Amino acid sequence: MDFLVVTALLSLLLLGGILSHLFSKAPADVPVDVQSQVVSFGITLFLYGAILVLVHLLVRSRGTSWRKAFGFESPRQLSALFLAVGVTFIVLPIAWYLGNLSVGVMERLRLKAVPQPSVQMLQTSASFGPQIFLAILAIVVAPVTEELLFRGILYPFIKQQGYPKLALWGTAVLFGVLHLNLMTFVPLTFLGLVLAWLYETTDDLLAPIFAHGLFNLANFFQVILENQSLGVVLFLLLCGVLLALLAYRLFPSGR
Repeated sequence: MDFLVVTALLSLLLLGGILSHLFSKAPADVPVDVQSQVVSFGITLFLYGAILVLVHLLVRSRGTSWRKAFGFESPRQLSALFLAVGVTFIVLPIAWYLGNLSVGVMERLRLKAVPQPSVQMLQTSASFGPQIFLAILAIVVAPVTEELLFRGILYPFIKQQGYPKLALWGTAVLFGVLHLNLMTFVPLTFLGLVLAWLYETTDDLLAPIFAHGLFNLANFFQVILENQSLGVVLFLLLCGVLLALLAYRLFPSGR
C-alpha cells in the first residue's frame, strides 16, 4: 500500500513538472501569454492538491494523525524553527554558488542554461497578479507539498527498509531531478540533503518546510529585485513575517 502511494505521489509530481514546462515553454525574453499562465497554474494546483489528498489517505490508513505522523507534536518546535532559519542562511550562498558553478560548466559544455519556468514567468511578466500567485505557490504551497512527499514520506519509507544512506542521497537526488532543470539540479540536490538532515535532526517536518519556504522566498527576492517590482517585494516581506508568526502560533514550543 505504502509503495503504491509513494509511486503515485512521485508520478503526480513528475507529471506536474512536465506539463508546467510544456505550457510555459517560451524564449527567455518573450513573455508567457496569460492563457498559458492560467493553464500552468491550474495544473500545478490540481496536482499539488492531489498529492495532499493521497498523503491524507496514507496517514488515515495508518490510523494516525498528521501531527503524530510528521512530528508536529514535538516539544521543541521553536528551537526547530530557529535551526531552520540558521540553516537557510548558511545554505543560500552555497546553493547560489553551486548554481553559478553549474551555469559555468554548462557553458563550457556548450549547453544552454535555461531558468525554471516559474523564474522565466517572473522575469518576463509585468503583471502583478501572476507574480503574487507564483509567490504563494513557491513560498507556501510547494514547500508544504514537496516536504510532505520527499522528507515526510519517501525518506522514512526507504530508511525503514534498512537503507538510511540511500534514503538520504536518493531522496536528495530525486528532489533535484524532479524539478526538471539541469541548471538547478546540483543546488537543489544539495538543498535536499540539508533538508533531510534537518528533518533527521529535529524529528519535526515543520523545520524542513520552513527552511524550504525561506529558501524559495530568498530566491524570489533575488529575481524580483532584478525587476525592481517594489509592490511584490513588500508583499513578500509581509508573507515572510506572517509565515513566521503563523508557524509560531500554530506550533508553539512545548505543545
